[in-house]
Amino acid sequence: MATGYSVMDALNKNSKAGIDESPRARFRTKDISIFKMYRNKLNFYDLADIEELAGDILMYGLKQNLEVVYEPNEQGEYRIVAGERRWLALKHLVGQGYKDFEIATCKLTTPQDEDEEQVEIIIANAYRTKSVKDIIEEEQRLKACLERMKADGKKVKGYDLKTGRLRDVISSMLKMSKTKIAQVESISNNLIPEFREELNKERLTFSAAYELSGMSAEKQQEALEKYKETGELSYTEIKDMKAEGQQVAENTEAARQQEDVSQSDIGMNPPEELETEGENWERTASAGYEEHPAAGDDYQTPHPEGITSLCYSCTEYETCNVKTGTCTKCDQYKNRAEAYKTDEQRYSEEQDRIDKETAKKLREQADEERMNNLPSDTKENGQKVHHIKLGASFFGEVERGEKTFELRKNDRDYKKGDILEMMEFKDGKNTGRTVRVLVTYILTEFAGLEEGYCIMATCLLNENGEPLERADIKQICADIRANGDGYIEGGDEVISIDKAVGIVEGGREV
Repeated sequence: MATGYSVMDALNKNSKAGIDESPRARFRTKDISIFKMYRNKLNFYDLADIEELAGDILMYGLKQNLEVVYEPNEQGEYRIVAGERRWLALKHLVGQGYKDFEIATCKLTTPQDEDEEQVEIIIANAYRTKSVKDIIEEEQRLKACLERMKADGKKVKGYDLKTGRLRDVISSMLKMSKTKIAQVESISNNLIPEFREELNKERLTFSAAYELSGMSAEKQQEALEKYKETGELSYTEIKDMKAEGQQVAENTEAARQQEDVSQSDIGMNPPEELETEGENWERTASAGYEEHPAAGDDYQTPHPEGITSLCYSCTEYETCNVKTGTCTKCDQYKNRAEAYKTDEQRYSEEQDRIDKETAKKLREQADEERMNNLPSDTKENGQKVHHIKLGASFFGEVERGEKTFELRKNDRDYKKGDILEMMEFKDGKNTGRTVRVLVTYILTEFAGLEEGYCIMATCLLNENGEPLERADIKQICADIRANGDGYIEGGDEVISIDKAVGIVEGGREV
């Protein structure tokens, strides 16, 4: 056997042949109990939808390792760097009795300082869906960390902190445009706390918050008062308030400059050679300011109420050879205002439309939720009054006493003797009309009746809450004709049979 040859060397060489030792692809892992891990105080993200994530893990297993660092303290042994939602989902599963999910394979990392660990947490959450509150918070934290790291001469792999602009680095790390980062910074630095709270609660859109952040604190307070009064503040309204404030400022500045120019040209005192002239100087000064003579006592300035021609607002007005002052319709008409809108104007209109649609949908959802959860009142005698919806097609039949039953899902524990207060709904809206009926019989758990449903026999109630008895008018009329003599008991008056029948049948005298 040749000198230096070893069987163990050969085996080790073969066993290592298929292993990639690149540090970019390999990392240490360890199976760790989830109860030995603890939350990271640097993780500020909203931890929502845990049960939904737990359901996915239960069905498909844990697809991505948790990342932890060994840092024992009173909370546990391993601090979580990435994967807190997965950790909570695993704890939820174990709490539901799925003990196989207690041990998780984790990636072990070396301890870092707080800034480096914060940056790693933010980068790990770059692709998740985040609320506006989380977006603003992560931008603020990331910027502060990078500024400290830059000042200390530290490096972040793949990013140049010395020569590059921090906004560009933040934009790349957060996968957001530089314009978006600038808007986030404006909101962080300038938005007053009251509007910041509304933004965090998602009652104010991001675009509206950005426009507000461009206004002074005083103007924002004015906008806040309007918001408190109306409960709404659209993107366009904020733009108009902002533009109004800028216009007032520009007018004030222009007036001040004009006053300065006037004082410098005319001077505060008359020229020396005219100072002793007295009234002569005054007449000379006023000579150049004579009013123009009137055009006549019967002259009036034209004041048309409006112009109807489309030509004046058309993009082709300058080149069109058939334009008139009375055109109301044209197959070649192109709206000038629409055609020459800037991208910012179109963006503003789109944001306003989105704001209005969002507010409308939220109101509709609130109304629908309120109507779907109508209450059931209980009287002192224990009788329940159930408020329920009823389609317009059935409402009239119930009101006339023709429909004397209700097929309903028994989700309110209906009982014989309960009152149903039915509200008429047409095209999805409450018409305001109501009718009350008394449950006289209830059928449940019967062959052919779907589980959870019931059939209730009902009768109308009058204004006093008493069952309304329906009389057979034809039978009454027949009885009057057969037996009546027209005499009113206890009185001196008599009426004819035909007249009495007419009153009963028609509800009026004949």
